[in-house]
Order: sequence, then structure tokens, then C-alpha cells
Amino acid sequence: MTDEERYQKYVEEHCSRCKNKDKYNCEIKIFKQDDVKVTKCEYYERQH
Repeated sequence: MTDEERYQKYVEEHCSRCKNKDKYNCEIKIFKQDDVKVTKCEYYERQH
């Protein structure tokens, strides 16, 4: 999976459920941690 595909999949799965989705302060990072690629948004907060 390319980084672009990884980014798009993250947006589809997480951004619609995020409390901050209307504030447009997303900072989605793709990085490697212990030989595993991780995709994470610094401001992601799930709606309850």
C-alpha cells in the first residue's frame, strides 16, 4: 500500500467520526515505528 492509499483509507475510516472535522486542523502523519507503518492524526478525537 502506498502512502497516498494509506492516507485516503485513514481519511475515509476516521475523519467522519472526528470531533474536530469541522475545524480543519488535521495533521495526519505516516511514520514507521518498530518496523510497522503507522498512520495517525495529531488532533483526532472520536465522537461519542
